[in-house]
Amino acid sequence: MEDVEQKNIALIGLGPHAKRSYLRVLQKNNNLPKLIIDLKSQEESIREYLAKNGIEAEIFSIPDENKDDEVLQEQIYKTLLDKVKELNISHALISTEPKAHFAYMKFFIENGINTLSDKPITAVKDMHKVESINKLKQQYNELVKLYEQHKDEISCKIMCQRRFHKGYEYILNLVEDTIKKYNIPITYLDIYHCDGKWMMPHDYDVENHPYKYGYGKMFHSGYHFVDMLAEFIKLNRFTTPDKRITDVDIRTARVGLPDELTTMSREDILNLFKDQEIPEFYDNEIDKSNYENYGEKDFHALMDFKNKDGRTITIANMDMLQTGFSRRAWIQTKPDMYKGNGRIRHESLNLQIGPLMNIQIHSYQSKEIQEREDFKKEQEVGGLENFDILVFRNSDLIGGEPFEEIHLGDLYQDVNEENFEGYNELAREEFIMDFINGGTNKSDLLEHKLAMELLYRTSLELNKNMNKNIEQVPKHEEEDISLDDD
Repeated sequence: MEDVEQKNIALIGLGPHAKRSYLRVLQKNNNLPKLIIDLKSQEESIREYLAKNGIEAEIFSIPDENKDDEVLQEQIYKTLLDKVKELNISHALISTEPKAHFAYMKFFIENGINTLSDKPITAVKDMHKVESINKLKQQYNELVKLYEQHKDEISCKIMCQRRFHKGYEYILNLVEDTIKKYNIPITYLDIYHCDGKWMMPHDYDVENHPYKYGYGKMFHSGYHFVDMLAEFIKLNRFTTPDKRITDVDIRTARVGLPDELTTMSREDILNLFKDQEIPEFYDNEIDKSNYENYGEKDFHALMDFKNKDGRTITIANMDMLQTGFSRRAWIQTKPDMYKGNGRIRHESLNLQIGPLMNIQIHSYQSKEIQEREDFKKEQEVGGLENFDILVFRNSDLIGGEPFEEIHLGDLYQDVNEENFEGYNELAREEFIMDFINGGTNKSDLLEHKLAMELLYRTSLELNKNMNKNIEQVPKHEEEDISLDDD
């Protein structure tokens, strides 16, 4: 990459994801953060980590009793602002637990600082309550109004790295070109993701990708695919007005922690790991009722996208799983719960443009990242970088080959095989540097309107049966799914 002027960066949250993603990229590009913001309880371990890695950065600690505040407490706000001004911070990278995103995004946007936040944009405790779910839309709208006052001076982006992934870029461009040429919308879309992150009962109360606050898979890796679904649905705007989408009906199913404790009971776990040292947690029976209001392990959504006359234009199906294939074969949780605890990714997509074209993605791992082998072998099914695109065309009508297979590696040039860390990591690095260097508007906060509306409505549907107060999903108050805007 070209040398560029260094920026003064604040990194908020120095957990496993920030170390692997943000800090690695900043080190590689010689632009280490000037300021680290995290909880007081993490200060000592952060100092040790920075010293061990030769990183000089100031640490601003937030009292742990304020970690659940929806906005920064007044004195914390003032002291942090003084520090940000002292260090002349120009860019902020937010990598905290999701429910803290809103407070920091609000702080940095209203103080005119470029902001890149992890997904999801916002999350709220007690997501089994309708008032908490409603806050999703309220907080997003508040951030949008605030950002609109500053967007000529700063950028605000959401880290959805598949926006910079050449495989998805290729498909989005192909679908857009086909829709524009033939005026046929996407008629069917199926998205599947299983992240193989086996969180066992004794892990349920952790802070890393938590369930205890009432949200789960949909607000963890699931948001990447809510966002991707929204990006595909937006392409239907290139059809004539009678085919454009104005509303959606959503039906859902969820797998909660009590459901998982039924399909895999304490006795089943003890039997599977009978030759290992068992944590004390399993000395007693597990009370399923303790987890009734925890977030979902899996969610499934069937979405019926309609035009202004109520005609179905696109049927979309989402299957987002955490109770799926994993390589975890140990009961004692390993220190690296992010990428070193048996996590395996399976990902697929199936898209139809009426009778004209079918596009499929197949991406299936069989091992963890530390088991990386030969570069070419990793491209095959089961490899860490397996990502195959299959395109089927009605070639007698629209031309082209009836069948085409594209391997993700074919879309990349000049990849350094020796230090290669993955195509998703390449996309994430491109995103981070694009943000720091003031590049494109990809994944701008304003582009997430449809994704946030889908997240909001799906959250209501998923949780309406968990609480007697959510017996009927309220009708949305405004036409939030208008696709006239990008």
